[in-house]
Amino acid sequence: MTRVYKVVAWLALAVLLASILWLARLQAAGPERVELRLESGAPATLYLPWPANSEAPEGPGPPAVVLAHGFASDRSGMGVLARSLTQAGYAVLCFDFRGHGENRKPFVRRGGRKESLFADMRAAVDFLRTSPDVDGARISVMGHSMGAGAALDYAGFDPALDASVMISGGWRVDGPQRPANALFIYGAGDPARIRARSAELVAELAGVDRATPDAVFGGFEESTAVSHVEVARADHITVMGSAYAARKIIDWLDQSYGVERGTFFLRSDPRLRAAGVGMLAFVALLPGLGVGLSRLAPRRAERPGAGAAPHVALLAGALVGTLPFVAIGGLERLLPLVVANTVVFHLFAAGLLLLVAGTLRQQFDPKMLRAELAQSLGAAIVGTLAFFFALAPLAMVLHGMGLTPERAAVALAAAVLLLPFQLAFHGLLRRGSPVIACVSSLLGRLSIVLVLWLAVVAGVLSGVVMLMLPVLVLLFVLLEVLATAIYSASRNWVLPALLEAILLAWVFAAVMPITV
Repeated sequence: MTRVYKVVAWLALAVLLASILWLARLQAAGPERVELRLESGAPATLYLPWPANSEAPEGPGPPAVVLAHGFASDRSGMGVLARSLTQAGYAVLCFDFRGHGENRKPFVRRGGRKESLFADMRAAVDFLRTSPDVDGARISVMGHSMGAGAALDYAGFDPALDASVMISGGWRVDGPQRPANALFIYGAGDPARIRARSAELVAELAGVDRATPDAVFGGFEESTAVSHVEVARADHITVMGSAYAARKIIDWLDQSYGVERGTFFLRSDPRLRAAGVGMLAFVALLPGLGVGLSRLAPRRAERPGAGAAPHVALLAGALVGTLPFVAIGGLERLLPLVVANTVVFHLFAAGLLLLVAGTLRQQFDPKMLRAELAQSLGAAIVGTLAFFFALAPLAMVLHGMGLTPERAAVALAAAVLLLPFQLAFHGLLRRGSPVIACVSSLLGRLSIVLVLWLAVVAGVLSGVVMLMLPVLVLLFVLLEVLATAIYSASRNWVLPALLEAILLAWVFAAVMPITV
């Protein structure tokens, strides 16, 4: 079996490298992109609708769109929609909101407009109004989820905009100005409150009792057009990659700008195919990576399995029992990571409880744990670097995974806090044969997801955690493949625990907003 892992790993590595080169070529062959920094300090990318090294068309330049990302996203995640808009002849400016991506300003939840998302939106619009590459007199704002709320908020204060597009978001109109030509578009699988609120806002702006989907109220020439559109077979995330949604948005912008267009074929982003191939290769690489890492850490004798059910029940009990600790709150403020800080401290509390109880029952030996952690640290660092190199295709298309200095410090702190839980988790469940250990671990991971879900339903955790759960499930599956391979080759359970604490902390710190 080890030889099979090795052969598959080398083949997967070759495919992964090829997909990264393929993606790099597609990135270079795409629309002209200019990397810049806005006056607010936000890193930004300007997409231009003509290919690189070609002459721009005559005239004042293309109409421009500010495209704002959602909570826990960044400007890389807006690339698919931005490229669709450039195909239609629009320039697109994407940027990182404060506390997100590469923006080193802290995220502010309830600040005034001078230090909030509004300031970043205004800086983006101000840049386009003075840019020689676009028509500064024809500008629209657009955003997804949190970015949709920021776009709608800004549109209420800027009378010179041509259109505003809110994708799966937008909650209220506070400004003195009616948002120009407002389109609300969302997936059929979006949360019910988003779908309902979009219809309510359209009815409010149109002055009618009820607004049916696809109906357009008001006029584009007067900048009073307003409508809401539901995208079938799309949810809060996949709506961003929907060709139907992109076409509806382009049609709306065309009417807002007075653009008359003939036959127009919207091409899908070829980077998605390359990224998909890269991710499949990454999954195939994981078993071989686990076997390789096991050779860098001590081999251990197989520990007897005592049955999965009691240990899974003990894990679930610790997670449920520490929910009051989470509900009281306070300590999570020590980790400047929005939403994820509560999850981290919840796991820390449960892990600490399990470790103390296990030590008293002589299930864990603190001296042995310290020694094995020291011996496994090098392998864990190598595994972390390999893991995130292999995630390059995903990072190039959906979300950057690099860490600013502030994020690196947060990741280190989060890894230390997650380590007790990971040690308790793998120490309890990574026992017996590899098959038994894998089944036990999967049941344990399922219990984590269920407890987090129940905590959201009970109001103990933020509803944003519900949107995190699908990503967390996917990450759990990938980590389980890696952990099972390590355990199969060496019976070492400390290395998977250390590696998983580092990797989860890295993902949380790279993706979630920070407040420092």
